[in-house]
Amino acid sequence: MWGGKVSSAKISYGTLSDDVLAQHAKDGDERAFNELVLRYLGRISSVARKYFARGYEHTDFVQEGLLGLFHAARTYRSDSESTFRNYAMLVVERRYISVIRRQSAQRSVPEDAIVDIESLDSELADTAKTPEEELMLSEQLRWVYSRLLETLSKQEYAVLELYVDGLSYSDIAERLGITPKAVDNALQRVRRKVSRFDMS
Repeated sequence: MWGGKVSSAKISYGTLSDDVLAQHAKDGDERAFNELVLRYLGRISSVARKYFARGYEHTDFVQEGLLGLFHAARTYRSDSESTFRNYAMLVVERRYISVIRRQSAQRSVPEDAIVDIESLDSELADTAKTPEEELMLSEQLRWVYSRLLETLSKQEYAVLELYVDGLSYSDIAERLGITPKAVDNALQRVRRKVSRFDMS
């Protein structure tokens, strides 16, 4: 599904900027995209809570948002005036609104999201061009999650779950009875485990 294979044995993904990670992902580096997933899970989950569509739960919107992130990583141009973060979140919100329109939801689209849409270039199409492509992307993301669940400790899983829900480090620490530093350490361990995934 990814273009070509990129050698990533010597890359420390946690130290790379989002823009650089996006370029690696665009060049076919799956581990770079996995790092982006970890960085954006919380933000995507938080934004997803603004939207509603008939038949969609919050987790469904998170999944749609991750598909949008995948598309953003594949189409981001390093010479763009926008940062990858801004570009990616615009693509994600555009996808959410497309879902709402397709499902004929009763709730109106947030005004601030409409403004964001109008600022997008016309080239930003929906993530999946065909049902087959969307299925493949969904399956890969499910695979990433299943691998995480297989390899994370109970504490790492608990921290990641709360992080996905949009909680801050201090809120996660309070909820789990640990320190914010322990939260940060847990997320760093998760990143290291993701970087060792065999994506072949």
